[in-house]
Amino acid sequence: MKPAAYNQARSILANAGSQTAAKSHPVHGKDDVPVSYGTSLLAAARDEFRQADRHLPANQKKSDMSIPHYNAIHSAAKAMGIDRW
Repeated sequence: MKPAAYNQARSILANAGSQTAAKSHPVHGKDDVPVSYGTSLLAAARDEFRQADRHLPANQKKSDMSIPHYNAIHSAAKAMGIDRW
């Protein structure tokens, strides 16, 4: 995938509160980024968000995370062109 796509997804997740994404470094100086970097970033953010949102009422969650976190994950995945992780 292109570094710009990875960096955009990283920003989306960091802005949504993912510490993993915030601590990861933007990619620069490379032509491509392995898709595994993107899938790892998504999985880490998903796990973080589920942990953070575990006490929310069920009607405020989707896939065991808050709806804003869920939307951020899917927005980041779409930015990278990843549909399975």
